[in-house]
Amino acid sequence: MTIRESRRLRPSRLHGIAALILASAAWLAHADSGDFQAMPGLWKIVTHTVTHGRVGPDGVEWRCVDEDADPWAEFARLAPSSDAHCERGDEQRSRTSLVWSMRCAAPASAKARGRIDFDTAEHYSGSVTSNSGAELVRVEGRRYAACTSPKD
Repeated sequence: MTIRESRRLRPSRLHGIAALILASAAWLAHADSGDFQAMPGLWKIVTHTVTHGRVGPDGVEWRCVDEDADPWAEFARLAPSSDAHCERGDEQRSRTSLVWSMRCAAPASAKARGRIDFDTAEHYSGSVTSNSGAELVRVEGRRYAACTSPKD
């Protein structure tokens, strides 16, 4: 092969490599969101309400999550207050995060955004913020063990 022939092959090889990289990126961007990366098991979920920038006391809940559980039902159960009646909307889910908006009707009409991010399959953190950017709820979840029975 001459230098001239190898120069002609380089652009086509580069196009092939670029196409492969773009196809891989597109696959990752559209990865099956059904492959949510949270491990099943016994989760300790610690929730804090935030009022005027001050973090309130721990609210602790233990939850047994099975492998077929809906991540929205298990991990995105956050509301700006315990007596708020909110509806989730604009839900976006990836393999490691849940992002949503919410509209609350009572006790006061409000709009907010929620986000949960898994940094590992056994730990996540998240928050709910008002549309003005004020943090309303902070949450952290950690998987501790396998569930031993449906009543865990």
